[in-house]
Amino acid sequence: MDRTSYNHCMSPYMKGSKPKEQRQLDFCIGSKVCSQKANNEDDARQICLLPKEPKPPRIKRGNGQNCEREVSELAHCIIGKIDMDLAGKSMENAIRGAMRECRCSG
Repeated sequence: MDRTSYNHCMSPYMKGSKPKEQRQLDFCIGSKVCSQKANNEDDARQICLLPKEPKPPRIKRGNGQNCEREVSELAHCIIGKIDMDLAGKSMENAIRGAMRECRCSG
């Protein structure tokens, strides 16, 4: 479907004065129907009413840079450094030691 057809299809779902929640639901229903992700309005409504999966929290560094990649690399390093034989005796010490090695070696 080209942009003009899509816009024409969406226009009834975007008209009228409604509360915010109803406007959002109507827009979602229209977008599912007009993009042919749903066969009809009932299917679209079911899709739109599904709970949204939460996004993982973003961890920012002091200078505003996102450090998710750094955390992921650190976790990967820690997993490789933990000695599972020793970890059973003191998991906290094993994790602290692995974190110290990974954070301080670079």
